[in-house]
Amino acid sequence: MDRYMTDDNATLRIQLADQWQKLAIELIKKGLPADIIFESLLTVGLAGQVEVLGKEVAAARLAAIAEQLSEQVRQQKEALKEASNATKN
Repeated sequence: MDRYMTDDNATLRIQLADQWQKLAIELIKKGLPADIIFESLLTVGLAGQVEVLGKEVAAARLAAIAEQLSEQVRQQKEALKEASNATKN
């Protein structure tokens, strides 16, 4: 089992994600631009990953995330195309 996938760590990840999301929302409500907030979170997170895991592992994880996002975009485009075709018939 991956050392990062224990139930305790999964719960911790959920809690941390919730807290980061709340912080981002608070900052947006104060008038800070959302794109800058999330870019800074990403930059700090990536720097931390490089520091803790090394460049190669951090790069591999980032590539895996990018691949997942690309697949999600592809699936969304496909679903939109199917929905569009269904409404034409």
